[in-house]
Amino acid sequence: MIDTILYFLFSICYLVMLLFSIKLIKKRPVPFYMAFLPLVITGLIYDNVILSVGSFIGEGNILFLLSMFRFWFHALFTPTLVLFAYGVAKHFNLQWAKKLIFKIIFLISTLALISYEIVQTINKEPKIMQDYGIVRYTLVGGAGPPLMVIIVAFVLLIVGISLYRKMGWNIMMIGVLLMVGGSAIPFNLPSTAVINIFEVFFIFSLFLTQRYVTFSTHDKN
Repeated sequence: MIDTILYFLFSICYLVMLLFSIKLIKKRPVPFYMAFLPLVITGLIYDNVILSVGSFIGEGNILFLLSMFRFWFHALFTPTLVLFAYGVAKHFNLQWAKKLIFKIIFLISTLALISYEIVQTINKEPKIMQDYGIVRYTLVGGAGPPLMVIIVAFVLLIVGISLYRKMGWNIMMIGVLLMVGGSAIPFNLPSTAVINIFEVFFIFSLFLTQRYVTFSTHDKN
């Protein structure tokens, strides 16, 4: 029951961030790359909503279909955070971001990660799981760590560190470190949802960075 409530609360948090993120984009002209953040947040809202209502829907075709959308949103949306990171780097004129070759590298990397996740999603087998009051489908069959998530986090961390060194803005860097560190700590708690709070902090740090970009764009103008 606690996990159900937590996933619902996470959904509300993401919804609030989504609304403010879209408002920022509509309020002032911002780099195109900033639009990828609300796209990712939309996927997270859907993900947490389905997790929170899975126990009410129950095992079966409906939950299976809804869960497949979860997997596909994750595969298609999450890698675009690489482009978000590039947009931040380019906006603040980080030296390497001025070069065309890095724009190409970031674009190809995003497409490669999406392709990789598509293949993984197709090859893995959906399996029903029930733990701590949550009924959900998960994909099983893959080996090794979540490569896409690791690469995305690494790219965001590098840009976050570079942004801190040049602009003194450390929120993005701290957000990535919190997510990575929190995910690595083995919590002995009767919950699978608690650890996701680090993901909420992570996305919030990206939202604050988007806001920082937006208002710095206004100051430039």
